[in-house]
Amino acid sequence: MASGFSVGGLITGLDSNTIITQLMQIERQPITRLEGNKTALGKQKEAIKKLRTQLMTLRNKAQDFRLNLVFGKFKAATSKEDVMGVELSGAPVTGSYSVQVVQLASATVARSSAIMGQPVDTNSALASSGITASVNAGTFSINGVSFTIDPATQSLTQILTDITNSAAGVNATYDPVTDRVTLENKTAGDTSVINLSGTGDTSNFLTAINIKTANQSTGATGATTVTSSVNLGAANPALYLDEARFANGAVTAGTFFVNGIEITVDPATNSLSDVVQRITDSDAGVSASYDSATDTIQLVSKSLGSRTISLTAGTSNFLAVTNLAAATQTAGNDSQFSVNGGPVQTRNTNQVTDAIGGVTLRLLSAGATTVTVSSDDDSIVESVKKFLETLNESVTQIEDLVKAEGDLENDGTIQAIQMYLREIIFSQVSGISGSYMSLLDVGISTGSGFDSTATAKFELDEAEFKAALLEDRGNVRDLFSNTGGAGIADSLFAYLDETTRVNGFLNGRSKSNGSIDTQIRNLNDQIDRLEDRVASKETRLRKQFSRLEQMSMTYQTQSSSISSLSSMYSRF
Repeated sequence: MASGFSVGGLITGLDSNTIITQLMQIERQPITRLEGNKTALGKQKEAIKKLRTQLMTLRNKAQDFRLNLVFGKFKAATSKEDVMGVELSGAPVTGSYSVQVVQLASATVARSSAIMGQPVDTNSALASSGITASVNAGTFSINGVSFTIDPATQSLTQILTDITNSAAGVNATYDPVTDRVTLENKTAGDTSVINLSGTGDTSNFLTAINIKTANQSTGATGATTVTSSVNLGAANPALYLDEARFANGAVTAGTFFVNGIEITVDPATNSLSDVVQRITDSDAGVSASYDSATDTIQLVSKSLGSRTISLTAGTSNFLAVTNLAAATQTAGNDSQFSVNGGPVQTRNTNQVTDAIGGVTLRLLSAGATTVTVSSDDDSIVESVKKFLETLNESVTQIEDLVKAEGDLENDGTIQAIQMYLREIIFSQVSGISGSYMSLLDVGISTGSGFDSTATAKFELDEAEFKAALLEDRGNVRDLFSNTGGAGIADSLFAYLDETTRVNGFLNGRSKSNGSIDTQIRNLNDQIDRLEDRVASKETRLRKQFSRLEQMSMTYQTQSSSISSLSSMYSRF
């Protein structure tokens, strides 16, 4: 379009701008038509892309039949879910199996043979006695009697003596073997609760000796007694090993072995928690933990069964110091079960994958149960329905594209796809045995009603289909896919795979630089040439109208001059 300022009709009285604009609109009509063609091609490209995506989805649904992902569906159930759980883990054989669970598998547990911490020094001031918990100065109460404590100066012996000699009515004793404190009502047979709190208490002494929340019970004299729940000098797992107080002495740097796996120890930089975690994270196959209630280390085998945990000293004495060298081991059990009255089988797991083909048994408790493996007809029906749903979506999408004013109106190649999809479903399948020769025979149809204004929908009569499965499952399966590749799904897959592949004709039209893009580029070239031609013509017209104005101005000037001369001569 030519540009520039112009004022038309000042001399001639003609509205040249309007005239030129209208003439240019006429000249641009071919461009408008080409722009419309280009827009239509763009819509065709997007429509074909969406159609290809839809057909690829249908292709994949057909592929499911070929890969036996539809008729190869089974389900497993157990008559007693508290005894056993079942899961499919492969291609099972249908049937009913009687399973007797005799014994569950369990893990081997190894535990320190004794507490690890060094007993407290009862004659030293509490602050330096080796007690694990830090004791606050202040007051605490027993049976309403208040005691004042200074851990910097008082020993455990002094405090326990003060309690025993007080009006609290309890004897307070310490057992150096267990490293625990016991409080007991002085009067035999007195089962009164020992009150271990008081208003205004400011010291945590009773908590520090692990007695405040401990269970109270009846002792040998029939009186209420309460004992520390944890030994007072229990190991502190957070301290570096060379700072910890172990009953068996200091830990030395070096190595030790758990199930043959080497574990390193550096007392200057490792805490008990560090070493425990290192064992768990190693390939030793055990989970290690520190049990604060018993002041011991516990090792639990990660694999079930009766194998014990191997603990071997190396250059470090860690196992000896932590009482693991002579660990008390409770060996685990192998699971035991029988199938269909056969011999008892053992496994080192409660997840048995090889007793019934294609089925995983999760042993939960001892007992008898029946495992039933059967074809999952409901799942098969659902898969067939989804296949037909995708087929209907594909046919409807094509119908909308090729109809009048559709983006692919009367496109013969697209209409051919629609025709194929409608015809293939009801074609006869050759080369198979059985009485069912087409999908019509097993309950697939376009319904009982007829509406000439609507696209026919493929439907499934579930009852008829299930009856066909019951009568001849193999025949129904072969209708969709068979070894000869002649099933409906086989043929549909082959056709759609060719149609939708990267070098197929749909992608050839819709891909970048495909045939539609080539057409659009050609239209753009034509539009550019026409735009140049229109711009040139508009420029010429504007120049022509400009010259007309100039000529009119000249004529008007000459006319005025002649009129002036005529008036001058008329006076003579």
